[in-house]
Amino acid sequence: MSALLTFTVVTALLLFTFSQITNGYCTETIPPGNIIAIYQADHTYGDLNAVYVKGAGLDIDPQKYDRMISYEDIPRIASMDGVENVIIYDTGYLDALIYKTVREGRLLDKLNLIAVPEAIAQDYLNQTVIPYGTEYLEEGRLPRDGAHEITISRKLLEKHFAYTDEMLTRAIGSKVNYDNETYTIAGINSYDICYISFDAKRNYGLYQYEADTFNEFVTRNLDYKKTNDYFHPEYANEIFIFTADGSEKSVLDRLFQEYPAENYISSEYVSVWKKTFNGSVLRKIIVIDSIGIALLGILLVLLNKRKTEEKV
Repeated sequence: MSALLTFTVVTALLLFTFSQITNGYCTETIPPGNIIAIYQADHTYGDLNAVYVKGAGLDIDPQKYDRMISYEDIPRIASMDGVENVIIYDTGYLDALIYKTVREGRLLDKLNLIAVPEAIAQDYLNQTVIPYGTEYLEEGRLPRDGAHEITISRKLLEKHFAYTDEMLTRAIGSKVNYDNETYTIAGINSYDICYISFDAKRNYGLYQYEADTFNEFVTRNLDYKKTNDYFHPEYANEIFIFTADGSEKSVLDRLFQEYPAENYISSEYVSVWKKTFNGSVLRKIIVIDSIGIALLGILLVLLNKRKTEEKV
């Protein structure tokens, strides 16, 4: 009886521990540092942010629980100590392309240029709905920043650059002229969108903040959002903040305290979040297992006592 009870309890505790580690333990990969991706999900200070705040030892003002980043906040964020660049999702440009052009099947009418910084494409693209990435590649690679490269579909090469079947077989490495500039073809993708090397001075979907061009960017996006009945058009969408070495944590913590309703991803965020969350999982395992072992011990003592009394 004692052996069966011990086997049953230990097995149950092992299964519980295995289940918690397998299904409840955070194994998310920590992204490279010096980039903070900001996106909208909870629209209020929620459980995800609470885990980071606990681990980072921050205090959040309850009056700011619903505060998110509006366009008018961007200049102040860009001027924060430790912030090098701020890149913002261009809703008017990308949504018109993704939701209208794609769905209406008019992709071939234009080149439909999209430019994404390499650092964002490699580790933070999941925070956006941009149809950009290696999963769309048929061969070759994505364009490199500032390299005057494009990754393009065969159909777009045929329509806009008069490529023949023979030319398509050796397209990678060849050059095309567009808007009075020469670009080298770095890859072929299945989607009829032309990916182009990111250039901070040109906006093809991800806009890099500049004081001189920001008002035009905001006005155009607000007009687009209001025309299309966006909820809270004043809020910026996905934002990517590039920080100086050693400044990611201080910038992230300040953003958390000022805009706790936003959602964040960064090296510091994931590191602290994993440590805090997994620590709570381990504590739960230790508590449950300890209670289980203690109860088993009590039951075994009672069983042995009962056996002793029966013999007497």
